[in-house]
Amino acid sequence: MPEATTSIRLLSDVGRVRYLRAARNLTWIRGFARTELMKMAATWEQAPPDVTVIIGIRNRSDYRLINSLLSLDNQAHPTGNVVPLVVDYGSDPDQASKAREICEELGASLVQVEAPGPWSRGRCLNIGLRSVNTKYVATSDVDMVFSPSYFADAVGELAKAPLSIVCAPMRDLPESALPEIKEAAADRRPLDTDAWGQPSIERFDGALHPSLGTGPTAFYQLIRGYDEHFETWGGEDRDLMKRLTTLGLDMVPQRDRSFYLHQWHPKYEGVRDEATEELERSNRAYFRSNHTIIRNDDDW
Repeated sequence: MPEATTSIRLLSDVGRVRYLRAARNLTWIRGFARTELMKMAATWEQAPPDVTVIIGIRNRSDYRLINSLLSLDNQAHPTGNVVPLVVDYGSDPDQASKAREICEELGASLVQVEAPGPWSRGRCLNIGLRSVNTKYVATSDVDMVFSPSYFADAVGELAKAPLSIVCAPMRDLPESALPEIKEAAADRRPLDTDAWGQPSIERFDGALHPSLGTGPTAFYQLIRGYDEHFETWGGEDRDLMKRLTTLGLDMVPQRDRSFYLHQWHPKYEGVRDEATEELERSNRAYFRSNHTIIRNDDDW
């Protein structure tokens, strides 16, 4: 697990002081930080360009997980492997059993956590992130489906610019796609992403979405992954990207022919209530008030 240098720790801690934060954007400070990161990147330059894709779930062992894993098995990554890792964070027993069956059938590694407490996407994905030893990593939700060239193109971008996090717009599939989505999963055939790319709708008007990025594993581990303060929904993905870019990385776009689709499902699926709404408000306030880069305990 990479350890932060004294200068990187100082860069992180400056975020605690309101009047010093802007200094982190100064060209010479950013350049110094990137020099430190380039030294790190040089140590893994010759490593195989494999990428681990971490998928976090709880009670979602259905067509969504199947389609996501099928799309990873259908990748055209020509120079390395795409390694799927599913983290089941507290599913009910029947759903946990289905997750094991699906992962065994489709060749995905599985880590299962029993009774972990409230849903925390950050803690869930960090469980996988701590164990990753491939050169690159991507973190994903269970309802994402990747076009066949997605990770080949992402790794190509990272080879050219190693101090980057490669992201893309999220394309939402319409509700009318649901029968085809379920049929593809039942037949165990990859969803035709080219056919569904056109009728999908780009979220945030095509802006890069922070919930899914691909980058060097060491940089994710350097800042100790997601901030585990966030629970339920709200801000952990934006927070991670803010910290990575403040560290000195660039958020760069995926190529036009590569994209990912968000499989349609009912919003919140009946699990949102007044308590979760209050927690979301608390998460937003926490996001606005925290500006350090390295989070969680030393033994995260």
